[in-house]
Amino acid sequence: MKPNSSSSQQVVVRPAASTTGLLFVLLLVAFTACNYSSLIRTDRLLDAASPHVKTTSAASACDVTRGEWVPDPSAPYYTNATCPFIDGRQDCIKYGKPELASILRWRWQPHGCDLPRFDPAAFLRLVRHRSMAFVGDSVARNHMQSLMCLLSKVEYPQEIQPKDCIHCTRSYHYHEHNFTVTVFWTPFLFMDPHNVYLDEPDPEWANAIAGYDYVVLNGAKWFTRPVVLHEGGRVLGCSDCGDPNATYVPPHVAVRAAFRTALRALRDAPGFRGRVVVRTVAPPHYENGKWYDGGNCLRTRPVRSDEAAAALPETGAAFHAAQVEEFRAAAAGAASLDEPGRFVLMDVSEMMQMRGDGHPGQYGHWPHEKVGFGIDCVHWCLPGPIDAWGELLLHLLTN
Repeated sequence: MKPNSSSSQQVVVRPAASTTGLLFVLLLVAFTACNYSSLIRTDRLLDAASPHVKTTSAASACDVTRGEWVPDPSAPYYTNATCPFIDGRQDCIKYGKPELASILRWRWQPHGCDLPRFDPAAFLRLVRHRSMAFVGDSVARNHMQSLMCLLSKVEYPQEIQPKDCIHCTRSYHYHEHNFTVTVFWTPFLFMDPHNVYLDEPDPEWANAIAGYDYVVLNGAKWFTRPVVLHEGGRVLGCSDCGDPNATYVPPHVAVRAAFRTALRALRDAPGFRGRVVVRTVAPPHYENGKWYDGGNCLRTRPVRSDEAAAALPETGAAFHAAQVEEFRAAAAGAASLDEPGRFVLMDVSEMMQMRGDGHPGQYGHWPHEKVGFGIDCVHWCLPGPIDAWGELLLHLLTN
């Protein structure tokens, strides 16, 4: 556009005024910069004086372990009619757990961000030509079966060397994706469930682990049982073994030693360079007694994070602290060896403490059946809250 005559006149008279304006702007910038650097110094002093104050920006990573269970009318991902891998004792649909429809229709919602829904196709693409081992107690098997049910929308696996057993190692192979998943049943992470050698990992998983790309490690609840603990070739003591002359070892101390040994074994295993996911304790929810003297889990909804029941009980909190501290030590050791991200924490304790409604309870068998573990407030219904672990696992492995 061609300028008009009045505009030309304005351009002629501006230079003198522009010089004055430019000087003013420069002075203003200098004054602002001086004050801004003072503000920075003040902020740094405040930060140093208040180490517990943490500023969170929109770009900060979301903590997926803190949040609430929110209604989800589209849940669950599967049923016992669509997934054949559900252990009968966790088939709460089959055995008619009361109000199950409302119990299942929740999903985990972290504070301040969204946890993506589980995408079975994306998960199988991620693990194509790879393998994953679940190492731990029967909740590890519960977790693996949940994952297989989540993946069943895309592919069913075939069991490798089928076994008719519960407490044993079992493997499954997804042929289309060349993905193998295995559960090593090792409740103490050691070989003998009665005499635990805290510095000797179970050779069944320790000797086979080099062939796996991912390991999901858990274990805690068995340490509350009577057991004799050994370390360094001698008897260290026992946990609830009934011997008044024996040295008492608190269960969380044994859990700490067990995780230290297992994580070191994974770090040092010849040929194993995979990623280790440390899953924290998923607390049981027995109320009004234990599993053997009338305790039960009769809740029918999740609790909120601000309710008293959302706080971990003393034993669970001690287990959780031991697991997290040993994870941090292992992660720091890996980082010092220039292997950051080799150890990953999957902290499910708080979110699962809020789901006392998600256990089979007395609905893992028919009322007339006599079973040893008659009221189950330890394992999780399938489908159920444990399916959120698949969402967490996919999130951790892709971030």
